[in-house]
Amino acid sequence: MPVFVRRAQTALLYVGTALISLLLVLRSETLAADDGSWDDSVFNNSVVAESKESSAPTQREASVDPRAKRMTEALATIDRAEKALATISDYTCHMTMKERLNGKLGVDNKVELSVRHGQFAVHMKWHEPRSMAGQEVVYNRTVAPSRMRVKGAGFLGSVGFISLGLDDPRAKSTSRHTVAEAGLANTVARVKASWSRLPVEHIADIQIEDGSLGGRPCRHIVLTNSESARGTLEFQRTTLWFDAATGLLAGLDGHGWPAAGQKEGELLESYHYHNMRLNPALPNQHFTR
Repeated sequence: MPVFVRRAQTALLYVGTALISLLLVLRSETLAADDGSWDDSVFNNSVVAESKESSAPTQREASVDPRAKRMTEALATIDRAEKALATISDYTCHMTMKERLNGKLGVDNKVELSVRHGQFAVHMKWHEPRSMAGQEVVYNRTVAPSRMRVKGAGFLGSVGFISLGLDDPRAKSTSRHTVAEAGLANTVARVKASWSRLPVEHIADIQIEDGSLGGRPCRHIVLTNSESARGTLEFQRTTLWFDAATGLLAGLDGHGWPAAGQKEGELLESYHYHNMRLNPALPNQHFTR
């Protein structure tokens, strides 16, 4: 074999050996890269994503206006009062009420109030002030939905009961509400209707705390409306008390809007309920005169 042929074969052998060695090195590096170990960058990214996802509800919760959260809590308290009322067929209580009429705040009226649910009926008998002692008002929606029976105080009471329309001027001059609007259920319903559709921007502040009224533990709620609600809402500040034991409304105070230079609006109406007697099974005669 010629010399140059042997040299060419030797050169090809060296080149082939070098190529095989290079392929083995590349294969070993590939296997090392695919050894099943964690890719830290991928793991860290998943932790970050999980962290962001878990923190999202907290961020959303923090973004909820605290006034809206407290209003939700207040409406839940009102809902509990409505549910408690739904279990009561009738009740009697002592009601202390005070109302502002024609710009003048009246004295405390102490009234024995009886209310029947279902076939709605109301009986009110005044004990104070002295000038109104003995006055009675009876309303029975089933018997006369647009009229009431009224007995005057003092000498006028000797005439007995007379019939008046619910909107009779004589009645409207002595109260901000008709007798058909009396009672816990009607009062709670009015508050719920107003508060449930109240925009957050109309709420300046709402406070909810444990308190008391007449020595009874109560849930105490104070809603103060913002200036943007003036002209839309009658009350600038509404204070409610709910009996802690029964869940029922125990009191309501409504203050109007402050005039120029005043810090607080005048009291427009106040109704406090105490000495509740629930489900006494009042006879129909109690609401018939």
